[in-house]
Amino acid sequence: MVSESHLIEQQLEARSGVVPVLSLEDCVLLPHSLQLLRITAPLDCQLVSDALADGSLIAIDLHQICPQTGMIQPPGTEIRPVCLASIISPCQLESGHYSLLLRGLSRARAVTLLNSDTPYRTALLELKRDYYPAEPVIHREHRHLELIDHYSRIFMNHVSEPTYFHQLHREMELGALCDTLAGSLPLESPLQRLILAEQDVDQRSDLLLSFLKSIHRQQQRDPAAAIPSNTFSLN
Repeated sequence: MVSESHLIEQQLEARSGVVPVLSLEDCVLLPHSLQLLRITAPLDCQLVSDALADGSLIAIDLHQICPQTGMIQPPGTEIRPVCLASIISPCQLESGHYSLLLRGLSRARAVTLLNSDTPYRTALLELKRDYYPAEPVIHREHRHLELIDHYSRIFMNHVSEPTYFHQLHREMELGALCDTLAGSLPLESPLQRLILAEQDVDQRSDLLLSFLKSIHRQQQRDPAAAIPSNTFSLN
């Protein structure tokens, strides 16, 4: 049976590696994660319409903000980490806007095509699979349990079936576990981007563990602090 990763590669190769890029202001999509979007900008709506007509693949990037001016920087030719995603459950409203759900498929490196014949940004993508060093710097099975344990301390009150939750996540590979848990955390976009950019699974798990410990310490200082729920990302 053909694996999902090979199917994704075949889909991308069918497009010569080129996909449209949707830049979000405050949201970083990770592989194995879901994100609700409300698309209202005319150019973004055209991008989504064209993507739906051509296999529903898009790359999700984070807007680059100039620290001096606070304005969105235009895309350059630098190589950037993005998430290749699939549009699922799209719904076009009477206004022409879109309400849709994105599913993160894979990390990728993107080079923006400056001479594109489309009015929106497109990029040439190179997929980046999870990298597991031959000589681990961590005990991966222990780290797997460690991540689940720290996550449970924060969110277990919000889990309806704790036994199912633990069993489900124990069966995941460490890389997928990191992305799934990180995608549900109330992390600022720059921190989520660090997770997205890290192809080395051992290093990624280090980042995630430090974030989980920080959130748990904050929760202990303020027990009444609520865990934010996922919301629409407006574009």
